[in-house]
Amino acid sequence: MKKIMLCLILLMSLASSAQSVNDYQFVIVPKRFDSFKEDDKHGLNTSVKLLLQKYGFKAYFSDDSFFDTNVGNRCDFLTADLINESGLFVTKIRIALKDCKGNVVYQTEIGSSREKQYSIAYSQALRAAAKSFETLNYKYNGSVAVEPAAEPKPVVKVIDSKIDTVPVTTNEVFFFAQPTANGYQVIDNEPKVIMRLYNTSQKNVFMADKNGVNGTVLIKEGKWVFEYYDNGKLVSEPINLKF
Repeated sequence: MKKIMLCLILLMSLASSAQSVNDYQFVIVPKRFDSFKEDDKHGLNTSVKLLLQKYGFKAYFSDDSFFDTNVGNRCDFLTADLINESGLFVTKIRIALKDCKGNVVYQTEIGSSREKQYSIAYSQALRAAAKSFETLNYKYNGSVAVEPAAEPKPVVKVIDSKIDTVPVTTNEVFFFAQPTANGYQVIDNEPKVIMRLYNTSQKNVFMADKNGVNGTVLIKEGKWVFEYYDNGKLVSEPINLKF
């Protein structure tokens, strides 16, 4: 009888202390993960934030203005972390979501890549790890205690294997440039690489490859544009780049 009572007490204790990821609405993403010595190394912090937003979380950087006035109870927030288990020949990472006491509430499976170039390897490994969110079926189950102003949501469509932005009146589509050994890779909000930029001898001028279309990315009248030739005609395509 004592053993049964002890088991019941233990089960009740675990049930009362267990937290589901669905109990949380907001996630803080640090500007630098502990595994790295630089902010947003390989664009990983930005990519994790975008991934969390893609799968329904309200994710913000720790220095976003939203936190200045709306933090409230810190334990209502999860914190994203990147667990780096990389070895000499393989890049292996997973995303962990921790509560205010440092307990892991949810973590993805390990994503891995054998790509030799680190920036590409981490991007590939992150995409692989993020597949866990597809089966998580996250849905916030509580009431909205703190609601920030709505963020603009990018609208993207795919036409003939090329990504074109859909003109909208209130939102802008932004793409993020992640450093590589000889330039940058440009990602969308999935995140997926849509373009590669290669350094030239001129500042703010890059050779570019977008889905096999070769051209140049440069600043014109204060805005980034992708210029290329289509059947002998010069095309100048605006692109909202964030470096």
